Amino acid sequence: MNKSGIEPCGNRVLIKPDEIEEVTEGGIVIPSTVKDRHQMSACYGVVVALGPDCFCHTTETTERLIDGGWKEVERKRTGYGSQWAKPGDRIAFAIYSGLTLTGEDGIEYKLMNDEDITGRVTKSVVQTSIEPRKAV
Repeated sequence: MNKSGIEPCGNRVLIKPDEIEEVTEGGIVIPSTVKDRHQMSACYGVVVALGPDCFCHTTETTERLIDGGWKEVERKRTGYGSQWAKPGDRIAFAIYSGLTLTGEDGIEYKLMNDEDITGRVTKSVVQTSIEPRKAV
């Protein structure tokens, strides 16, 4: 499925953002300035690949010197309880997150941290007045 030539490392996720249409179903041509503005605000896409450490728990401990010895005073768990997104899932992500990269296949992708994913969404969820569809 991943033909981009980009393999995420660590807790990174490779996402193919939704494309904004160029022509509406009624045949109205959308100007490039409007299309570009809506494309930049699109924060939905499809998961292409996951790094090996995505959605893993990490435990951070804080130790203090107490009575001549180091003792654990705080233990904090960060991360997710389980892997809830997989390649092929449509997700919502933070708008200004990640790097925009062009893959070997000429398609623009977003490479971001797993923490920047805000939810899993269905195909019918849209955020702009211009629906994300395959360009005509």
